[in-house]
Amino acid sequence: MKILNLHGFMGEADNKNYKAICNIFSAEDIFSPKIDYINTAPEELMKCFSDMVDTDDFIFVGQSLGGWYADRLSRKFKRPCILTNPCYYPHELEIITGSGIPSDFAEQYREMSVSTQNERAHTLCSDKDTILPDNHRNCVKLSGTVKTVHGSHSTIENVGDHISEMLTEIEKDRLLLFLGRGSAFADEHNSAFFSEDNELVLIDCPATSYQKVKKMNWEQYDNIYILVTHTHGDHSGGIGTMLQYVWFASVMKKKVTIVAPSTEVKEDLLLLLMRIEGCEQEWFNIITADELDRRWFISAVPTTHVKPLEGRCFGYHLNIHGNNVVYTGDTATLEPFKPLLKSGSFLYTEAAYYKSAVHLYLEDMLPELVRLSDSGVHVYLMHLDVEDEICKLIDDTSLKMVQLF
Repeated sequence: MKILNLHGFMGEADNKNYKAICNIFSAEDIFSPKIDYINTAPEELMKCFSDMVDTDDFIFVGQSLGGWYADRLSRKFKRPCILTNPCYYPHELEIITGSGIPSDFAEQYREMSVSTQNERAHTLCSDKDTILPDNHRNCVKLSGTVKTVHGSHSTIENVGDHISEMLTEIEKDRLLLFLGRGSAFADEHNSAFFSEDNELVLIDCPATSYQKVKKMNWEQYDNIYILVTHTHGDHSGGIGTMLQYVWFASVMKKKVTIVAPSTEVKEDLLLLLMRIEGCEQEWFNIITADELDRRWFISAVPTTHVKPLEGRCFGYHLNIHGNNVVYTGDTATLEPFKPLLKSGSFLYTEAAYYKSAVHLYLEDMLPELVRLSDSGVHVYLMHLDVEDEICKLIDDTSLKMVQLF
């Protein structure tokens, strides 16, 4: 992991954020340039910062005006950011507009500023900030996580501890990343992935996920696995194309290993892939969950979803980087998964705004999910049908929506 640290308007490259980060990361992994805000256009600075991002494993840290840029970079590269007293609207701040910067710079700030929330942003907002005294309102509007801390605009007490805590939260949120988190009628269907032991593991592979996987640096992995929860098209519809792409696009003729949760689902998948998709057997391996021997895998968990697929719908119990992870898949009940949860576990559960007999209705499930969270379980919601309404329902809770890749 690398850090790009961006100081404030009149700040220095070795600001307090930089010194705090140096106690957490090696110096060679931290980029903290001296920035000439007055004489360099915002568009040019964005290009300069973007050119520094040479991997997909950056976290952006920004203070004040540097926070404005860190937020923009976070949105552009879909990476987390940590912001300390960020200046969200530079074109409205007299200390900047009255500093002698060209008027077209102020206009660029206005055009480039946004008003939508960045759920990847973690923000520290000081209680004694005289430069941005009403900043908390903007922080809440534009950042997914906001913490009020003691300090002034440029000095936050115990800033190193706060940044360390936020890095821990970022690590938790990204334990399992999602290529999509929508339900069947969404633009991007629910699918997750993680990597361990130089293996890429996908949970389900709808067509919308394949389109993202092919843009990843997947050739770096020794093995690719697809864990299938069930055979609905919004979970399995991209597998055939994925097999062909990896086989033909890989110089080494890599095979994907498909993991079926049961023998019955394995037979269904073979029918889908061989008879309907027209895949060749040499392109892939297919095994059942009972045959999978990997330290990140514990078991497939049978659950109830739709009647036509009775006995053919599953979740998964995993051990990802030493963490106890429970993934429900599509389910109408949480009961099979409860015995697997303990304090410190990660629960990825579907959540529906609309009530039906085949999905977990969030309004009914909310008290139970909050109790699990209060007991120490990290609860993340996926397979969302109406994101905005679900976001409102969990607004005052510790529940989170899963993080998109």
